[in-house]
Amino acid sequence: MTSANTTSSKKPTIDSRTVETRVRRYLARHVDDVSLLDEWGLITGGLLDSLAAVALIAELERQFEIQIDDNDLDLENFDSIPAIVEFVTRKCDG
Repeated sequence: MTSANTTSSKKPTIDSRTVETRVRRYLARHVDDVSLLDEWGLITGGLLDSLAAVALIAELERQFEIQIDDNDLDLENFDSIPAIVEFVTRKCDG
């Protein structure tokens, strides 16, 4: 009798609220005025410079165990908290 491999490489689904909480917590350490997080674009509004944006991407990869490829590096994926949450949950589900 052969034993079926029940180990799956797919990560468990992560809910959007958890993603948002973790992203906000990270950004709060790197943004001078957290009240602007919901009002301004993170990158287009100048809250994150290019180095901080790269650090954010690395943190997302580490925290959520995802790989962000070159074709994912679209401003629309990283310029707001809702966009980041949607992007990360999509990557975790896929």
